[in-house]
Amino acid sequence: MKKNILFAMMLAVSALGLTSCSDDESEGKSRITYYAVLEMNGDAYMSVQKGTTFNDPGCVATMAGEDVSDQIQVVGSVDTNKMGFYTLSYQVVNEDGFAASASRTVAVIDKNSFASAYFGESQYGSRHYYNAPIKIDDNGDGTFTINDLAGGFYAYGRYPGYDAYGYDFFLEATLKLNADNSVELVDCDGNNWYWGDPIGITSGSYDPESGTITLVEEFSGTPMYVTLTK
Repeated sequence: MKKNILFAMMLAVSALGLTSCSDDESEGKSRITYYAVLEMNGDAYMSVQKGTTFNDPGCVATMAGEDVSDQIQVVGSVDTNKMGFYTLSYQVVNEDGFAASASRTVAVIDKNSFASAYFGESQYGSRHYYNAPIKIDDNGDGTFTINDLAGGFYAYGRYPGYDAYGYDFFLEATLKLNADNSVELVDCDGNNWYWGDPIGITSGSYDPESGTITLVEEFSGTPMYVTLTK
């Protein structure tokens, strides 16, 4: 009988110790963690003319039904004097240290030039991708360099993020813009490890009014459709 009572007392002490330990570990932490919910004003992909002012539409944040927009921290900036792409990240950290975030991509474009930043749309077979950051630079000799003739199909569509591990899915190419605004392929990166098959432009055109480039390309016997917009 004494053994049974002693065993019961030991269990009670053990349970008390476990409860005490659990209480110590949870001290200073809320029992329920609420995460912020962020909703961007405006579009996730925006363009701004080079040399002008970018007005950030901002973001709205709520947490547990309350507006906490005043807690938003904006990481990143947009240099409208330099053509290219910029990322703005909106972040809110709750009382337990957990962050919620949303991001916006801003393209600084030159609406008056073929050389500009563009958002690329690409389609090959049944695969269709959007909003790839594509740049065209003026070589100063009547030709232009595009950083990805495929409009980001592999680099940003099928295999996004692989460039961080040393994989190059970009197809750099040299283009020529003719007097009638047709786009001609001068040369492409034949040394790229992935693009073993030749690729060509079946038809290409540039609309200066809208700033849109439309390309129909031939790759492995199948047409690839690429549209670049500012």
